[in-house]
Amino acid sequence: MLSNYKLDAEDEKILNELDNLCGVVQNKEVLRDIILYIKLKQNNELDFGNYNIIVRNKSSYNLLNDLLKVCSKIFVKYNIVKNDRICYLDKIINSRRECALDKITGIDDSIIVINDRKLRINYNDELDNLNRIINQFKDKIFIFEDTNYCEGETDGELGKLASFRMTIDKISLDDKIMYCRNSFDEHNIKYKKQDIKDYADVPFWILKNMIIKLLIECKTKNLNFVDKQMLKKNKEFYSKNTKIKRNERNNKKQEEKNSKKELNELVGLNEIKKQMEKILNYVKLNKERGRMPSLHMCFTGNPGTGKTSIARVIGKIFEEENILSGSGDFVEIHGRDLVDKFVGWTAQKVHDTVEKAIGGVLFIDEAYSLVADRRGGFEDEAIATLIKEMEDHRNEVCIILAGYTDEMKNLIQLNPGFASRIQFTINFPDYNESELLEIFDGLCKKERYKLSNNCKETLINNFKKAKNENNFGNGRYVRNLFEKVKFEQADRVIQTNSKAINTITKKDIENAINTISYNEIERRKIGFGS
Repeated sequence: MLSNYKLDAEDEKILNELDNLCGVVQNKEVLRDIILYIKLKQNNELDFGNYNIIVRNKSSYNLLNDLLKVCSKIFVKYNIVKNDRICYLDKIINSRRECALDKITGIDDSIIVINDRKLRINYNDELDNLNRIINQFKDKIFIFEDTNYCEGETDGELGKLASFRMTIDKISLDDKIMYCRNSFDEHNIKYKKQDIKDYADVPFWILKNMIIKLLIECKTKNLNFVDKQMLKKNKEFYSKNTKIKRNERNNKKQEEKNSKKELNELVGLNEIKKQMEKILNYVKLNKERGRMPSLHMCFTGNPGTGKTSIARVIGKIFEEENILSGSGDFVEIHGRDLVDKFVGWTAQKVHDTVEKAIGGVLFIDEAYSLVADRRGGFEDEAIATLIKEMEDHRNEVCIILAGYTDEMKNLIQLNPGFASRIQFTINFPDYNESELLEIFDGLCKKERYKLSNNCKETLINNFKKAKNENNFGNGRYVRNLFEKVKFEQADRVIQTNSKAINTITKKDIENAINTISYNEIERRKIGFGS
């Protein structure tokens, strides 16, 4: 019986198609779960609903179709649907507005896509109708495309109609690098990995045209290798014809305006902002004098106090001021991520991690976890290698060690090599109640929620109480509370059939707070002390 719940070779082959698709590979595990659920449901061992999916689409490219083509192969293989054809229902409705939703579901396509944004105005009228249609047409898969980014609203409205959740991310530089490598590998074109990163750093639609032109050139000239000069020439051709250079300059100017603005717009952190301005002035002046200082820093303070946010902005500012090349990534890791399990592996892992961040920022959270329980452990190897890397690349990368104040002091004291290499130590204070409220209010505005007039006093009182708890999470606590408030708000909106789907009430907040308090009590009961 156990073998029935293993994926066969054909399943794995279909799943592996996601590896070559930008922005969707993270859905591999979801699709794997869907396959296992199909097997369980067919054996009458599990049945918690349908196979419908809410797809949260964050990309401006048409990646949904690529994702659904892979999904449809699974559904066809297991006879869940009759064919792999996809119908984008909103397009039919837009061209046939006089047709009610249930009048056009006789279409033959097996996968029906409904766009959340385009149909939201019809939900109140059509939700019951849509539920009836889903129950009536069990041989179809309904896909709800969410492009509004209001997760609480979407799940509240459609959660009972769809059993699974997928996401489509914006296409990153790593995705574009992968696309280049896969394209070259598929056509047996050799290349140097270090040449691809700069080549791929263009909008994705332009990159696809660049690749096509380059492959045509290679095949017509019988070339099996692309060198750096060929890649540069190919990119320059499209730079001239699509005005990439002009756009890059405009984007650069916009970013220059935004980075310091982004720093100033962060809630609270006034003393930190002043220190960062002094650090920037100090580094710029010393660079002009030809005495570039070490850029490495130590951030101390409780969780959620803005350490990661400040680190990200530092990377942007250092790039704009030509202090760092900007060719590296913002690399965020946990201290334990530097430790490997075999002799000799840890040093290489540390080296590779620093190498990836050169030209940018390496942010090591909870760096004190590198303190070993005994001498001679792999943690000591990680620290020794990291200290060497900090010295070797002192002008090329900004390495930031972060964590609780006392624990970080202990790390530095136990390893004197850090002290001579860390140029700046910054302590991040806890947020006060007003700042926590400002963070909560900012989250509401970002997702287009509105607070009713009697909410703020409830929030302030809760923040005062929460700040007295051990290991208070500051901004993390606020974000956690906000997610729970959205959950309670969505449930209330659906239960009461409220039209004010963007309004958060005092009751929503109180219900969310009670949930947090209950969870804390439960943790104590089962032995995870506060």
